[in-house]
Amino acid sequence: MRETFLSNNEKTFIQKAILESIRVDGRKMDEFRKLRISFGSEWGLVHVTLGETRALARVTCEVVQPKATRPNEGTLFVNVELGPMAAPHFDGGRQSDECVQLNRILERALKDSGCLDLESLCLVAEEKVWNLRIDVNVLNHEGNVIDCCSIAALTALAHFKRPDITVDGENVIVHTLEEKEPIKVTLYHYPICVSYAIFNKGTVAIADPTNLEERVAEAKMVFGLNSYGELCGLHLGGITLTSANLLLRTSKKAGERARIVVDKIKAAIMKDGADRENGVPVGFTESIERNEITVHAQDRINVRLKRFKLRIDGEDPTNSDDEGDGSDKEAGNDMEVTEADTNDVDASQEPMAVEVPDEAETVVEVGAKAAVLVPNAEKNQWLTKEELLNVKRAERKKRLKANTQSKKKLKLQAAERAETVDVNASSDEETVTLTSADL
Repeated sequence: MRETFLSNNEKTFIQKAILESIRVDGRKMDEFRKLRISFGSEWGLVHVTLGETRALARVTCEVVQPKATRPNEGTLFVNVELGPMAAPHFDGGRQSDECVQLNRILERALKDSGCLDLESLCLVAEEKVWNLRIDVNVLNHEGNVIDCCSIAALTALAHFKRPDITVDGENVIVHTLEEKEPIKVTLYHYPICVSYAIFNKGTVAIADPTNLEERVAEAKMVFGLNSYGELCGLHLGGITLTSANLLLRTSKKAGERARIVVDKIKAAIMKDGADRENGVPVGFTESIERNEITVHAQDRINVRLKRFKLRIDGEDPTNSDDEGDGSDKEAGNDMEVTEADTNDVDASQEPMAVEVPDEAETVVEVGAKAAVLVPNAEKNQWLTKEELLNVKRAERKKRLKANTQSKKKLKLQAAERAETVDVNASSDEETVTLTSADL
């Protein structure tokens, strides 16, 4: 399957936005995406998430014969797989050019930098050594795969523990993890890759580019750095050159980024080791983000219901403690509520399973501690018992105040009418007309 082509409008939009220091995902120019590291049940099994880019790394070992040129050293092999799971346009049968380039960058960062003590992997000189294999599978390609894979490979290598051995003459006995405690591999330093995308003829660089930004970028610059700020590798690919000032500025920021990531890797490994010692179950459950299901992750949710009234369970709608006419008495116990889709309901309150029939003539019971639905109301809202009590108290105070004001108004009107004099034209007598309400 071919990769979808970008239109000229999309490319122009992204380029102009970056020139104005605006990115499509809302990040700053030198801001990196969120990094999450989780470990599997086995040693050397790591899942890394960088934004929406995901990679799974696994380290395995086997006993092999050493190379003739280095008879006292073990070997390290790095393999990266970019298949259809990462993106539909990748072919699962053969390696793409991007996959080959990714393998070379990781090999230079891990093997050529000398971060691993290969002599500690020797079992019998010139006969048997350990061969460590790092397999990295890209699960989702959403940009900056190099950084995600390098972090996954380094974390898996630092987390891995090889089996212990016993040498008996010419025989080498490999013990299982249950027989003897496994041994960690020795790492001299922790090199990782930090990538930047270059725009505007080599004058603008953005950190941690997304897939869309990588496709529009003119070039890509990858630094291989450790936590000490030492340069372990440099890769620059594309159709443009960059200035010396931009190179120095980005390398300084990349060194700070490498130090932060290495500290996070060490902290994650220490936490995983403590959890295993305490018997806490470990696995990839932490890699499941809670905000994937947005409805259940929100503190407040919108609820749309049909029209109904709410009243407290156990109260008689015909009785009321308030003074007033019949409509006021009914409103004293029953409350008409407004549209639910215009109000937010607190999800921390006890939820009510409400089921309103289309044409109901009887009262629908909702729950012992919830409410009672009265059909044929004009407004609707979903309230708990406590909220309903507060609203009813406010309604009662409002009605009492309205009744007091109406009585005062009636008295004033009666006083005005008492002073009014009607003159009869057929008689010279003056008569005063009063109504029954005035009396």
